[in-house]
Amino acid sequence: MSLSKDVLFFADQLSNGVMIFSPECEVLYSNPAAQTMWNHGKHDVLEGFATGVGEKTISQYEHPVMQALQSNRSVSQTLLRQRASKQDALQWVKMTANPIRDAGQIKYVLLSLEDVTQSKQVSDILSSRSYMLDQLDVVDSITGLYNSRYAPVLLERTISDVVEQQNSLSVCVFDIDHFTRLNEAQGRRCGDEVLRYLAALLGQHMREGDVMARTGGGEFLVLLPSCSAKEALMRMEAFGAQLRSAELSCTVRPITVSGGIAEMAENEKGAQLVERADSLLYLAKLDGRDKFLTEDVV
Repeated sequence: MSLSKDVLFFADQLSNGVMIFSPECEVLYSNPAAQTMWNHGKHDVLEGFATGVGEKTISQYEHPVMQALQSNRSVSQTLLRQRASKQDALQWVKMTANPIRDAGQIKYVLLSLEDVTQSKQVSDILSSRSYMLDQLDVVDSITGLYNSRYAPVLLERTISDVVEQQNSLSVCVFDIDHFTRLNEAQGRRCGDEVLRYLAALLGQHMREGDVMARTGGGEFLVLLPSCSAKEALMRMEAFGAQLRSAELSCTVRPITVSGGIAEMAENEKGAQLVERADSLLYLAKLDGRDKFLTEDVV
């Protein structure tokens, strides 16, 4: 069995990487896409892989090519490696090694390579607590809190945890009162200063396990596991009182917030829970602002 020129020409046109190995793991062929993904002079094609961020590098014998040779069957695995360019950014590569047999003996191993970095990142947002969040842009640049992109993921994750642990969960949605007017009157720089101060102060009133996110211009979401609506109201009112008494150099009047607090009901969905809290926020604004409301208070 020999490598047909037509087959190699076809492989050259593929957008995914293709490599062909001998039974001795010698590289017999690599198409242009594989050559772009690999820097043969810098990285051995069987080395430098790990199963995840912070994990130990796997040995050559754990590589899909070696596994395919040893098991005489197809082996597929997604592994992490250092990219050959772009300042050695992390790269997830899905590799599938297929033994090609002739008269029952392995003649070649065909290795397909697919860069799945983007899809892996999206998957990890939903399934992994340990992924490097700063690489995925889930933190608000002004406050350092989680941003609106990541807030729904945090909500569903927190709900899953409290349901599993049979704990309560309260959600608070609050707004900085007249924040747009503040930005227009005092300037964007002052608005950013208020946001940073508020976020730092809010953090002082949170426990380990509580979650804070900035979800809009002056709007925030707070998730309080193992906390009833009554307890959440007391804590958020203490935060609001301290914020009201703060003196910032760029503001001419006290900073106040209005918010709604809802405690999760049995089998309630995250969107419904936030909607209830948001409705209470609206009522707090109608009732003169500068307050937090729960359904018991209304």
